[in-house]
Amino acid sequence: MAAAAQQVGCWSGLQKLWQMLVSLLSPSYSYAKVGTDILGDSSQMSGFDPDDESWRTQRKKLNEEELQAGSRKRVLKDLRIMKRDGAEIGIEVEDCECLTDWVVKVVGAAGTVYEGEIYRLRVRFHADYPSQPPTVTFMRPAPVHEHIYSDGKICLNILYNDWNPKMDVKSLCLSLLSMLSSAKKKSRPPDNDSTVVMSQGQKTRNMQWEFHDDHC
Repeated sequence: MAAAAQQVGCWSGLQKLWQMLVSLLSPSYSYAKVGTDILGDSSQMSGFDPDDESWRTQRKKLNEEELQAGSRKRVLKDLRIMKRDGAEIGIEVEDCECLTDWVVKVVGAAGTVYEGEIYRLRVRFHADYPSQPPTVTFMRPAPVHEHIYSDGKICLNILYNDWNPKMDVKSLCLSLLSMLSSAKKKSRPPDNDSTVVMSQGQKTRNMQWEFHDDHC
């Protein structure tokens, strides 16, 4: 009887240990919705208000990179093109005081589900630009789109595998506007919550994306 009781107690302990391991490895994401701002405000569906200046404090640390002469020349060229052409196509560089960390205002095109809505991109250049793409994310609130996560990450092939050094910031912004304009309804990626939670702290350009169509 003592041996049997000992076996039952041991088995019960193993079950509890197993349940603890499962809960750690397969977390419910309720903690991300209560008391933190990991997933963002799901009720915010239409971007920044025209007088909303909250984006100015979202960048906790600027992406200050030392650029070689060739990279610096290219970034400055991109900036000139954006300032020359951007307003006509609904994009505007609002902050480039730090040359390697821009904020770009994007306005949804007429006749789309994002018409007139204001969003902002954060464009971070690295020492390997333009050989490698800049890091481009939406600032919160990010557009509610099937290829855009609520923390601002964007699943768009040209930001990763299909980047071409001949591309520039203007072409990236145009591709993003085209992606938004093609949407028929507003929806998040089906894996939004899990991806946002599990990718916290990862560098976006190092993430491995699985692209399912021409965009993602």
